Amino acid sequence: MGDEVEDLRERNAELERELAERAAVLEDVQREFDHFAYSVSHDLRAPLRHITAFAGILERIGGAKLDETDRSSVQAIKEAADRMNLLIDDLLRLSRAGRAELHRTAIPLDDVVRQAQNDLAPEAFGRKVNWRVQPLPKVEADPTLLRQVFACLLGNALKFTRPRETAQIEIGARDEPGRHVIYVRDNGVGFEQKFAGRLFGIFQRLHSEREFEGTGSGLALVRKIISRHGGETWAEGVLDEGATFFFSLPKRTA
Repeated sequence: MGDEVEDLRERNAELERELAERAAVLEDVQREFDHFAYSVSHDLRAPLRHITAFAGILERIGGAKLDETDRSSVQAIKEAADRMNLLIDDLLRLSRAGRAELHRTAIPLDDVVRQAQNDLAPEAFGRKVNWRVQPLPKVEADPTLLRQVFACLLGNALKFTRPRETAQIEIGARDEPGRHVIYVRDNGVGFEQKFAGRLFGIFQRLHSEREFEGTGSGLALVRKIISRHGGETWAEGVLDEGATFFFSLPKRTA
């Protein structure tokens, strides 16, 4: 019996060592990606500014000499450069979220949701939006980063409920052992559940830009921020019926 217990202890210790080694490798990979994203984003700025500037010069110098095809081509160059700028901005945001020091403090989630709603007021203006905010807990987190999480999730809910006459957006939470689970639910266009795993990848989109604007990086940012807090992110959806996005945060320990 004693030998079996000792063997079990050794196997557990070996497993813990393997898990620690894998976690360290993942952390190194993530650190390298953040550095890569930051460096690439900065390196792309200068040539992109040149492209935009020369497209503007071509448009001014050509003036009336440019035919419709030429003007369309110049406009396409400028729009592509603008989109590249947005992608670079998103890469930088993602990189900063991975590099920034966490400043954890006790935060009432009601306040964070209220701030996000105020920030998104221009996008909700003129629309019928039924906000349903359930009782929310106080959590231990970085307030600036958590505000970005809600800005993204509530912004997505507003965006993807645009085809609805009345947008129904619910923010709530449930208590689970060792963690708080927070969700944002909407009655928007939804998605097929088999694609749920793609949603949190960087620059992943399930809809064309003609349907819904954006670069597809918001949920990747949400996942990175929540992961840095020791939580998880996942989503549930039904095509044309709506979606629910979840994230968890560990409970404060004494």
